[in-house]
Amino acid sequence: MTSRRRFLAFGVLAAIAARARAQLRPARIGILGPSPLETSQYASSVVRSFTELGYAEGARATFLYRYADGGFDLYRKQAQDLAARDCDLLIAVRAEPAVRALQLARPGGPILFLAVDYDPLESGVVGNLRRPDRNTTGVYVPQNLLVGRRVAMLRELLPKASRLMVFADSYSTAQVDAARKAASAANFQLMLVQFTSQPYDYNTYLQNKRGVGADAFMTLASSVFARDRQQIQDGLSHLRLPGVGTNPLQAETGFLLTLGSNIPKIGRRVAEMGVRILSGTKPAAIPVELAEEAELVINAGAARALGVTIPESMRARAARVIA
Repeated sequence: MTSRRRFLAFGVLAAIAARARAQLRPARIGILGPSPLETSQYASSVVRSFTELGYAEGARATFLYRYADGGFDLYRKQAQDLAARDCDLLIAVRAEPAVRALQLARPGGPILFLAVDYDPLESGVVGNLRRPDRNTTGVYVPQNLLVGRRVAMLRELLPKASRLMVFADSYSTAQVDAARKAASAANFQLMLVQFTSQPYDYNTYLQNKRGVGADAFMTLASSVFARDRQQIQDGLSHLRLPGVGTNPLQAETGFLLTLGSNIPKIGRRVAEMGVRILSGTKPAAIPVELAEEAELVINAGAARALGVTIPESMRARAARVIA
């Protein structure tokens, strides 16, 4: 064999070996969310689902998790950190700033989102649901539709109530119009409170006289409201306000009821999309999915304490009733 042939053969073998090493290397999956992994139901569900699908930590996958704790600037910094770590897949959990930051940090890389607080089409995160652009696809929860359903349930439970206090913030801005329309349709006078900077001053509205006069309470979907659920519930107890939320943990804390997405199911769908992308499918070939199923969780103990009667028809629709 001539030296040239030997050189070419060596090059081919080296390329084959390099591909084999790349295949053996665990997939690097970067995840950006609003809160620590141990307290994030959504991110934990995604990681657990990847494990169930064969991508366990240390075996076929390495999970790099970063969180912003609700800070817009920190999203950008954490996204840049993940982009610099040669991730095979980036996943934005829950908030719009997470996916925006990843798109800016790594424009050409595959990105998945689990959109809980926003609509990816209306926000411009993707330009087409059936054939997503910008190497970005995922699953989203139709919060604007759920806002209307939550208000309608409040009206069913409280036929004589007239004033509805609603908490909104920078993460839930896209849901405000839906809240206004739903309140008007249900004949509620809307008391809208919009927080703009953290820490949110809940006490001004839930401990002092500004909250007096409200007959019911609802939060819009926001990672901050989910995180601060105990502080909010303490104020609701002080005013004896029936509260409706978006996350089952809020019902466990003491909210009257919550209506939100089935977290294990949507986490599984995101992981299934991720496995397809890691296997070579382009994000543009995976349509964005709408998570239409919603879970109702009722806190019967809270209802008794507030003197609210839960109709049997509503109990029958509940995925869980907390005694």
